Amino acid sequence: MKKRILALLFTVAMLFTVVSCENVEYIEPVSKEEESIEQGDRFEQLESMLPPIETEDELPQERDFRILTSVPSVFMTDEDSPKTINTAVEKRNELIKKKYGANIKVDAISEGKALSTIKSSLSADNDIYDMFSLSAKTTVSLYLAGLLTDMNTLPDFSLDSEFMDGEFSKTLATGSSLYLLPDATTLVYEDSYVMFFNRDLILSAGAENPESLAMQGVWTWDKFNEIARKTANDVYNHSSASLETDTFGFGAYYDETTYPMTMWVSTDTSLISDSYKNPVEFTASIDDILEKTQKLRSFYNTKGKFALQGDESAGAFEENRIVFYCNKLEYLYALRDGTTKGSQFGILPIPKYSEDQEGYSCLIDNDAMVLSVPFTVQQRSEGDKRFVSAVILATCAASKTTVKEAFIDYHIAQYLNSNDETVMLQLIADSAKFDFGTVYGSEIREVRRALTAPISDYLSFGSGLRNSFANAMSAFKRYCSDNFK
Repeated sequence: MKKRILALLFTVAMLFTVVSCENVEYIEPVSKEEESIEQGDRFEQLESMLPPIETEDELPQERDFRILTSVPSVFMTDEDSPKTINTAVEKRNELIKKKYGANIKVDAISEGKALSTIKSSLSADNDIYDMFSLSAKTTVSLYLAGLLTDMNTLPDFSLDSEFMDGEFSKTLATGSSLYLLPDATTLVYEDSYVMFFNRDLILSAGAENPESLAMQGVWTWDKFNEIARKTANDVYNHSSASLETDTFGFGAYYDETTYPMTMWVSTDTSLISDSYKNPVEFTASIDDILEKTQKLRSFYNTKGKFALQGDESAGAFEENRIVFYCNKLEYLYALRDGTTKGSQFGILPIPKYSEDQEGYSCLIDNDAMVLSVPFTVQQRSEGDKRFVSAVILATCAASKTTVKEAFIDYHIAQYLNSNDETVMLQLIADSAKFDFGTVYGSEIREVRRALTAPISDYLSFGSGLRNSFANAMSAFKRYCSDNFK
């Protein structure tokens, strides 16, 4: 999994790197003593900033905070986790106990059994859990089953708090209600879609270095297309191609719906914008969507695309026959087999739509975990609810300052080959985002038909985009009015 990066030093280096672009210098790591002092100072400062629990109830000085999750190592130290991740988790838990008297207790459950188990246990008035941490897809199922608390009803809880992760935390808000909370706590980065590339093929073709383009902020779909065509020139220009022997411009492990939606999210164009404490409304321009998807389709529907997905496409990429390859970041572990080998394979954020786009935008898969609160918490005393609210706030606040750093630093030590790759990983982590339509559309037909199907069907098959949106919009608006209060 993960480790800790160089905090302020690395941030300064990142700014310098983006400006200078070339000849990136390695950064000398801070000593263990300096690292420990810095981390200790940050947690001490955070403890002094976190608000006390103010309630008329007499709360116990110490009590358990129970979490049900499919990945216990996110909340408790684990012998199989990297030391740096364990350290970050341990210090966070120490902070929460010192500030609020909360003993973090974790129970594990598989994603496949979560819905049925939670439904049966909670219906039996088994009120033992304070928080869930499960995949976004599973959590939507819990929401639809009425098993979650609207976190906006928790006292003193607000995503506008300085302790929360800004717009990232608000992505999945549903009007005045909030049931799914994205946060760095759950280490979502491995489930981000990225663009792998074959460095040797690109270098041999004399094409531009995509890492340099990414650091300059000009890594776009146009550049992607130019490099792919120059590197896999034969397959683009021939009437037929061999899947067994030819070199292709690009491929994807998850093609069909996932890669088209990854392309769309890369444009950073929200179909649903500002849904936190605002009505869930379709706010995008159909003309803008059509213009962007037409351009994206010209890059997707080409002879240079490797026609197969899954293991067949991964095999071709690893055989040096695909220039660019879209997969989850966790695929890096398979490529490098727990080491820094496989240097011919690099990582990039998903390209931008255009150079003037503010930043990169990498779709997070629905397998990534989010935070939620069981509906039984609604029935507790005001003091108990304030306790739950305070611990969640503290968890998010502590993770905001440490988890991404721990994740990146682990990769620096274990998998990355150069400072350029470190910068790429930082860009990816900074640009990772959930998509409202992709998450809720995984379980809600009205959302899927209105927000994701029109775009993915157009990119994949050339379906009529305007008609698809028009046909689905009335049902979507009704669903939002009835459910996203």
